[in-house]
Amino acid sequence: MRASIKRLLGRPVDFPAEITLSSGEKYLLPHPDHAHMHPNTRDLIIYPDDGPFSLVVNPDQIVSLKSLRKAS
Repeated sequence: MRASIKRLLGRPVDFPAEITLSSGEKYLLPHPDHAHMHPNTRDLIIYPDDGPFSLVVNPDQIVSLKSLRKAS
């Protein structure tokens, strides 16, 4: 899953995107600047638009990544 996350974050054309966790929670990433892979722990750091906090996610907890961009 880490490779898929890195590939998604490297392609701004695929945004907005949605990440679904194993708990059922979904997070919208309007732009690749809203997330990054931590260089040491390899966790995904998400910066949601609502709320002042960031979220640290173990990539093993991600069950789906999908682009919400409409096909042209």
